[in-house]
Amino acid sequence: MGVVNIRSVLEYVPYFRGKLFIVHIADPLLASVELVDALLDLAALQEIGVRLVVVAEGDELEPLYKRTQICEMRSACVAESLASGDVAFRRVREILGRSQIPVVTAGGEGAFDRASVSLALSLGAAKYIVLLDNQVPKKDGSPIFSILEKDVAALEGVTDRELLLQAAGACRSGIPRVHLLNGRSRGVLGDELFSEEGVGTMVHTDSYREIRPLSVDDIPCLLSMIARSVVDSALVDRSYEDIFARIDSYFVFTLDESIVGCVAIYPYPEDDCAELGCLYIKKNHEGHGYGRALCRFAEERARQLGLKHIFAISKSAVDYFRDRLHYDRLSRDVLPVSRRLMLERSGRCSEVFGRSLSPRSAEEAALSNN
Repeated sequence: MGVVNIRSVLEYVPYFRGKLFIVHIADPLLASVELVDALLDLAALQEIGVRLVVVAEGDELEPLYKRTQICEMRSACVAESLASGDVAFRRVREILGRSQIPVVTAGGEGAFDRASVSLALSLGAAKYIVLLDNQVPKKDGSPIFSILEKDVAALEGVTDRELLLQAAGACRSGIPRVHLLNGRSRGVLGDELFSEEGVGTMVHTDSYREIRPLSVDDIPCLLSMIARSVVDSALVDRSYEDIFARIDSYFVFTLDESIVGCVAIYPYPEDDCAELGCLYIKKNHEGHGYGRALCRFAEERARQLGLKHIFAISKSAVDYFRDRLHYDRLSRDVLPVSRRLMLERSGRCSEVFGRSLSPRSAEEAALSNN
């Protein structure tokens, strides 16, 4: 799987397990040596619990099916093409129910023939992956790694524009993620699926990047994620019970359902303020603006609670709050009494930063809407 390391793979396994991916293979690739690499990667995905349907463009099934057998995939062929309708669809479901990979022909041309897209929708596919013959959409010569489906139509200076529009249409119809990959590139599936930026073009819905409330099932993941900063004394140590007791205060930043960051908002309504705490972004996801997005989210959350001020207490992120977020350095005396006493008892030499939440600036409004 290309340059992706085992840690990256294991991070994604819990989120991929049980999901269904449709893999559509362009006709020129069916006899290519590069296809073997892709099939081996699909076999590995099957082993970690991903449910797969492999679709060959056109009508020729036998070469692809033989290759899946050579790669020791648990596959079974569907004699009818998807274009034949219900019979093929029922056969696909039957094979999936046996924990095998259905191998089927589209019966039509192009990456987004109607039958293949309909199958993906009917099965509730999480991803529609297209292996193309030396094609990857580019804008002004540069790769387009990810784009919201609603932004595709306005994009200019794009190669393979029609393909990108078709991908957006499939995404808009109800497929959450559409991946356009160069099937001639060895290891492309692993490099795309098990890395943040990927190597192809992903067209996605708004939910690809999401800030959502922490769930009880997320707590072990959160504790594991922040453990390094706790050891380095950058974050206050928190137990499972501590987080569970205040779970409504915690929010996580997810990429394709994988948690990569967190923040907590602790309200002090009697003092008309809130604390921004437990701000953390995974090390290999730093530098993409996710921390800023979490902070703006926390500010907006405090506004929704009717609070006028927000503050943060930090020892290690002084430069971030002062220079990046432009928070003011404050005296400890401005803290709510209970919070000030807690800080003093901790013995931590942390600094206090804060800002007013009213009136809301135009910059904040724009950031919260992005």
